[in-house]
Amino acid sequence: MKYHTSVLLKPSSSRCNLNCSYCFYLKKQEVYPWSDHPSLSLETFELFLKQYIPLSSPHLTFQWQGGEPTLMGLQFFESAMKLERQVATQTGDGNSPLTQNVIQTNAVLLNDQWARFFKKWKFLVGVSIDGPPEWHNQYRTDLQSRGTHSAVMEGVQHLKRYKIPFNVLAVINRINVDKPRELLNWMIEQGFTDLQFIPCAELQAGGDSATENSITPESVTQKQYGQFLVELLDAWLEIGVERVRIRWFDNLLQMLCGYPSELCQLAPNCGYIVLEHNGDCYPCDFQVDNEWFLGNIHETPLDAIVSGEKFERFSSLKNKLHPDCLECPWKTLCYGECPSYRIMNTGQAEYSLPYFCSSYKKFFGTCYDRLESAAVEAAENRGLRVPRESLSPGERTNTQPLLISQILDVAKKNKVGRNGSCPCGSGLKFKRCCAVFRP
Repeated sequence: MKYHTSVLLKPSSSRCNLNCSYCFYLKKQEVYPWSDHPSLSLETFELFLKQYIPLSSPHLTFQWQGGEPTLMGLQFFESAMKLERQVATQTGDGNSPLTQNVIQTNAVLLNDQWARFFKKWKFLVGVSIDGPPEWHNQYRTDLQSRGTHSAVMEGVQHLKRYKIPFNVLAVINRINVDKPRELLNWMIEQGFTDLQFIPCAELQAGGDSATENSITPESVTQKQYGQFLVELLDAWLEIGVERVRIRWFDNLLQMLCGYPSELCQLAPNCGYIVLEHNGDCYPCDFQVDNEWFLGNIHETPLDAIVSGEKFERFSSLKNKLHPDCLECPWKTLCYGECPSYRIMNTGQAEYSLPYFCSSYKKFFGTCYDRLESAAVEAAENRGLRVPRESLSPGERTNTQPLLISQILDVAKKNKVGRNGSCPCGSGLKFKRCCAVFRP
């Protein structure tokens, strides 16, 4: 059995050197106490590699996360990379493995040695920054309650010095949610042009469903987040979609061109492999709890874990949609969103609406036409032909993009005249369709 998927590795579990007040990982100490100093051994990692690589080769994506993964130290990571290469050579399917290592870090431990390591092993790095110091330091503090912005920016300088590709992840919280344009402009001023924005949405202790009185003080409301997305899109389109990459928007554009989303929250199905430090496996980083414990690779082979009933059940959660979702015009751009936000909203994932449902309705209802136009323009800039006329989201996401160069070759081969029907199948005259792309 092949199961091509990425793996999220938590070498130090949720253990971290910061004390961010909104961090949901802090609660994971109940499952894996930090006092036990959780750390992934090379023996456990090697066992995982021997099970994962034959399952997913040649497409191997390792996402190193935490807590804070750099707490493991450079010596561990150097050994881990050598193991990756060694085991891939020994147990792969004969093809050259297409290996990608990604690390998400708070950056406070980064130095030139780390930067040289990332360059050597071609890591993609994600850095968490919530904006300028007065915003970032409000929630992202160290264990002594001191702001961390200056330490993070110093870590970023090491990445820049060695030309390490990195993106910036900003958590959208009560401090920055009303300032999307200012936040985006600040990011660009720092030279950050590959961005992710993740909303903070957590229940207070003891809460089992979301109301404005039950979410944490750092969390954003549905109304705030919907308006944030609308204003952020306006600012992004003004700046230019090719100049700045915003991952959520990029995924929407590729979906509107007929390609699947790479973000599980926007895909029809979800579920991936989360490997805890001791070999325990889960189907989602938001669901590292007893309910969704899948097994331990020291006791159950990984292929049995991903083919097991519980993993299959989790994978099917997302398509158990609320009746409102089935009738929603935006269904194929959302698919009921992340099951974790459904659990937060109502206490259960099946047939529930997600916490941010009204946010997305506000966003898509306000911005769909602009998104559609941006998707068509982006496709054509990449040499693809998609319908230019206005289509519904369902029709647009079912589009089959065509290579403009191939359409022009067919037209030339068949001697299609300017007034002939365009070979792309649009029904338009060639001169009013793909002929405009001829050099």
